[in-house]
Amino acid sequence: MGQARVRFPVRWEDGGVLVVQVVGRFDADAAAELGALMGRLDATGQSGLVVDFQDAEHCGAEGARQFVEAGLEMVAGGGALAVVADAAEQAVLRAAGADRLPLGVHDDVAAALEEVSDRSTDTLGDRDAGAGSGSALR
Repeated sequence: MGQARVRFPVRWEDGGVLVVQVVGRFDADAAAELGALMGRLDATGQSGLVVDFQDAEHCGAEGARQFVEAGLEMVAGGGALAVVADAAEQAVLRAAGADRLPLGVHDDVAAALEEVSDRSTDTLGDRDAGAGSGSALR
């Protein structure tokens, strides 16, 4: 494990979509940490999530694979997940299977937010909408 730590700053966007930014080196350890965060969010009823890799210093193949698996679990549970990445990270994420995520990989946050917002209003109304209100992430 290198000295550079990964951070996951979060922010809410209009429509109740949470954006999680990946800042730092994204490896298998970071993927496990992000997967746990995604699991906690899903357990609160948070259904709309964008994960932004644009500030990742490096996206490792094993970390990408673990992230895609966590994303597929979230989607299978009724969540909406879109990914944002630059060209280098997109290649690694796609090789790890990110194209299997229904909302896919995007070049910018605005496009990802639109996809998640559309999906959330179209198909996620059955989830407990109040469950995620006021939840602390850490």
